[in-house]
Amino acid sequence: MEKRKQKRIKIRQIAKIGGKLGVVNDISDNGIQVSTSLMPKSREIDISFEAYGKIIKFIGVIQWIKSKKKLQSLNEMGILVQDAPAEYTQFVKDFYA
Repeated sequence: MEKRKQKRIKIRQIAKIGGKLGVVNDISDNGIQVSTSLMPKSREIDISFEAYGKIIKFIGVIQWIKSKKKLQSLNEMGILVQDAPAEYTQFVKDFYA
């Protein structure tokens, strides 16, 4: 069931999630879904990835985690983007065009 109000855009983007490498799987104006080996200790998490030759950084709030039980498997997380910087907003907007 779709919970985001905005359309999700599937992408594959290397990112740092809580200081660990991960992958952005999809984005929208106010949400992002990632895969990472990180098991966070708090709901707030820092995210950064490269776009347009610059690093986009922001803080997100974890809404859900789907943990994988297998060794070396990635956890999937749904993250609410808080106070998205202009670069993130433009990055998402470019995919809608």
